[in-house]
Amino acid sequence: MKKIFGILFCSTIILTGCSKDYLDTDLKSTINQEQIDSSPAALQGLVNGVYTSLHTYGLSESSTHEAWGHKAVLSAMDMMSNDMLNNRASWFSAFYNYTGRIQTSVRTTMIWNTYFQQIRAINTVIASIEKTGVTPQNKAIYGQALALRGYMHFMLARVFGPTYVGHLNADCIPVYTEVTLVGKTRSNVDTVYKQIVKDLTSSLPYLVGYTRENKEKVDTRVAKAFLAEVYLEMGNYAGAATMAHDARTGITQPTQAQWLDGFYDLEASPDAIWGGIISEATTSFVASFFAHFDNTDPNGYAVVFNKLIDRRLYDAMPATDYRKKAFQSANNAAPYNGVDGVSLPKYASLKFIDKSIGQGGDYIYMRASEMYYIEAEGLAKSGNEAGAKAVLAEITQLRNPAYTVTASGSALIDEIILQKRIELWGEGYAWTDMKRLGVGLLRDYPGTNHNLAAGRINIPAGDLRFTFQVPQAEILANPNVTQNP
Repeated sequence: MKKIFGILFCSTIILTGCSKDYLDTDLKSTINQEQIDSSPAALQGLVNGVYTSLHTYGLSESSTHEAWGHKAVLSAMDMMSNDMLNNRASWFSAFYNYTGRIQTSVRTTMIWNTYFQQIRAINTVIASIEKTGVTPQNKAIYGQALALRGYMHFMLARVFGPTYVGHLNADCIPVYTEVTLVGKTRSNVDTVYKQIVKDLTSSLPYLVGYTRENKEKVDTRVAKAFLAEVYLEMGNYAGAATMAHDARTGITQPTQAQWLDGFYDLEASPDAIWGGIISEATTSFVASFFAHFDNTDPNGYAVVFNKLIDRRLYDAMPATDYRKKAFQSANNAAPYNGVDGVSLPKYASLKFIDKSIGQGGDYIYMRASEMYYIEAEGLAKSGNEAGAKAVLAEITQLRNPAYTVTASGSALIDEIILQKRIELWGEGYAWTDMKRLGVGLLRDYPGTNHNLAAGRINIPAGDLRFTFQVPQAEILANPNVTQNP
């Protein structure tokens, strides 16, 4: 975590909604369009503003302490899964109990604006470069912008649209690839994903040779990781395996001590490949990831409104798997048994701990470790079980030296997903995988530790509740957009 100073343009460039004001990119700021067109530094500054906005509190929705950018959306998605629970009702409960998906909830607005605000800012960069031409000075900026636009449309498609496979003609999201004052209709799933793939694949040659100064920037590795996730969603399993392998190659895996260190330092976490750098200037205190998910911080929300792991997933980890140490083994057990006023229940998370001493822990969006599971699933589903087993064993034996892979067929897929859920608990991948794989929500089971009645619910796979409604404000502002059930 180092202190950085970028130019925060995005929140002033584009406001919320699909009204004229929202889409107006004639900035009333210190940099005009002519300067943007002629200055690579101004263009990079604009992109840097997007990176900063992706972890800035209050830009997407000012009325909730849940709105701190991309990491907040990832956290919300995990709260909707089988694997995480709120021990007491508080922030993120609307995601946990699925009421946050309805059109009148500020949570739909939070997610919608998190990405569409930045897409419109990114389109300003892309339009400027395409008008003046790609040069050696701006090509990496162009590559970053294309990759970000593709990925942000992908995040929106996963939340507000159906799954890709089997729903190509269904309504998905509006696609914005130019600076416009007109709110668009929703494109179908096939059209949306074709544009996502086009943006991501087009970004790669422009990022060749680009060396980023920190892990907040998107480079070739990150763009390939984006593509790996997209190809997996699309059922392009061979492509997903290839992109995932490329994205993880050359990345050192964490030691046990590093894995259990709290996930708060982007640069020091060896397998972290993309995230947000939080400094004293950009930290948002209680409206932040660690305030909500660090159960050991006596000044945050989580110390009272604990985040816990589902007991089934906890029980699935053998004692030889060091990842089990990231969760409280019993009520009031060491190391947090009343120390500094913190007393945690069994299953409470100890995975995310901010040790930055007041500066504010960084946000890790993506780790190379995820790519092992994408590669393994891609290989298994494209007919290479031996390769899938080798990749799964390679990473899992680092976490559990006693681990062996014995499953085959559908049981192998289940084992890959199980290990992925354990590895990436709390990092934003469980719910989107449930939706993609057709896994229902099952929290009301014998011996459940989901103790809040509102969240102790079961929802069958494919239910309409797995898709968010379009925010009411967007429906009112954009007559061209239609609503989900």
